[in-house]
Amino acid sequence: MKKYIYNLFLMLIVVLPIVGCDSYLEEELHDTYGEGNFPTEATVETILNTAHSDIGKAVLNANWMHWAVGFPTPSLHYRYRQVHQRNNLSSWTWNTTRTDPAYFDILEFMWDAVRSSNEIIDKVPDIEMKDTKRQAEIIAEAKFIRAMCYFYAVRLWGGMPIIDKPQGLSDDLYPKRATTTETYAFLTKDLKEAIVDLPTRSEYISRGIPLGHITKGAAKGTLAKAYITMAGKPLEDNSNLTEARTLLEEVINSGEYSLVGVGASNPYELLFDWQNDNNEEFLYAIQKEGPSQNYRGIFGYFTPKHATSGIWTSGEGDKFSKGAGLDGVPPEFVDWYASHDSGPRFQWSIVTEYVLQEDINGFNAGEILRYDAGPDAQGHVGKWRARGAELTGNFNNPNNFPVLRYADILLLHSEVTNELDTPDYSGINAVRERAGLPLLGGLSKEDFRDAVFLERDLELTFEHNMLFDMRRRGLEYTKSKLVGFYNPNQNNYPNSFDIQDIEPHRLLFPYPQRDLESNPNLEQNPGYPR
Repeated sequence: MKKYIYNLFLMLIVVLPIVGCDSYLEEELHDTYGEGNFPTEATVETILNTAHSDIGKAVLNANWMHWAVGFPTPSLHYRYRQVHQRNNLSSWTWNTTRTDPAYFDILEFMWDAVRSSNEIIDKVPDIEMKDTKRQAEIIAEAKFIRAMCYFYAVRLWGGMPIIDKPQGLSDDLYPKRATTTETYAFLTKDLKEAIVDLPTRSEYISRGIPLGHITKGAAKGTLAKAYITMAGKPLEDNSNLTEARTLLEEVINSGEYSLVGVGASNPYELLFDWQNDNNEEFLYAIQKEGPSQNYRGIFGYFTPKHATSGIWTSGEGDKFSKGAGLDGVPPEFVDWYASHDSGPRFQWSIVTEYVLQEDINGFNAGEILRYDAGPDAQGHVGKWRARGAELTGNFNNPNNFPVLRYADILLLHSEVTNELDTPDYSGINAVRERAGLPLLGGLSKEDFRDAVFLERDLELTFEHNMLFDMRRRGLEYTKSKLVGFYNPNQNNYPNSFDIQDIEPHRLLFPYPQRDLESNPNLEQNPGYPR
């Protein structure tokens, strides 16, 4: 917040470096903004690219978001169960000291994206542009990006300061936090306005605009997801569920999206193939810029610290398949997943064994290292492999990261129809059928609700959904999700961690200390020291 407050009123003279953006950001770059008006027709796409880049960094940079939303769930742990200062599961909070950049930078990147979006929303309407349709779309994209920042933030921290325009010295530079209800009202308004002017996926294609820009389907799906989240804890506001169902059905019936790879021997390899990015299942994805992307994170952090071959990359790229292994999959989660689904979805999502290419920890090169064997026992996230990519470093990969995809839309639709007492099994069964699982039917409302959330855990695991799903179902459900996944006798896992001792206030993270120090009007979340 400090950086945001003190820099918002400064006009940018030199274009910020654009990193981590895919080929959809192909507009000509300019060294400076045009004289006089800011921005200009020539530079407005560059500002939009900056907003895309900033939210990309908030979601992916250095894997911090995965640490934030993965470690408090059964699906991820810090390397070999070590208790890391950034997320101590024994107390289920992050270290709030001012010196830990991983904790604060997520929010700082979000404020950067909000700032860039505000510049567009405030100034672009006054620009004389030949393509007035594209002008309206740019404003709508900025509203979507701003709304997405607030949607992440409200689920992480609760109510946020509402900053909806560029700020100067005469503005309130120390805004208070809005309530959770007010924050949702703000972001849903942005999404509703964005829907009006955003084009469909097919419209982008027909106009020769590369995919990656925000579509009408992405905004409708995100708005429906926000409404469904509001119906859960803490708001329990189910007044928008009918509208959420309508929005989801509009996306489903649009013909713009579909499940990828249905009927293929391994549909999930096709779905997550970096050479098939922005496919018809991705409604909104963080874009990557080729094999040497700048969102340093998911590949290196998820791959083992030992040299391996033929899993994450192929050919010459194998020399870069040795990462840090910081984010591992606990053996208990591997077993839990396999007990519900051991087919191609499981096999692509989690790497359970690999052949060592070097001697390490009592194992010899050529031996198979399993997820449940040895002092380094853990599985590895396999979704974002880079088969066929010639990587240029251990932490680089070319994969887009899905924030919202069609499988999520189908599962949300099944969920909301069940909550409205008109259960529709088509969505969940379509997802299960692709995974090779038996179809469901005849369940009670409670059992169907649990089945949908179970399917979300399986289908969307490692995609920033599990923690938010746990939180919206409340503390007791959250505790139930953690039971049985932690073995205090293995390695350095904290013996003091007692699931039943998790306090209600830990369903939100503490508000970042650095922001509190910058703004005396901000209040800390209950239960945490200021």
